[in-house]
Amino acid sequence: MRYYVEQATHKISLQFWDELVQGFHQIQRNPSHSHFDDSGLRRYNLKNFPFHFLYEDLEDRVRIQVVRHHSRSSKYGTTRNWS
Repeated sequence: MRYYVEQATHKISLQFWDELVQGFHQIQRNPSHSHFDDSGLRRYNLKNFPFHFLYEDLEDRVRIQVVRHHSRSSKYGTTRNWS
């Protein structure tokens, strides 16, 4: 988000935020919608931006593990401890 606020227009940053929030709502309604990636987490790709997020479908909630750019390492953000 910081990149789009600092480097793009206000309109683009809002479009990014809206698409990200729409993705959160979609997986909240249907957590099994997305495929698993190599980390074992589910991956949701944004349609208009080169970003995706990884999430875990838990018994009582969906937990977003990381929002990252497609070019990031496949290990980035997958080893966080949420105890």
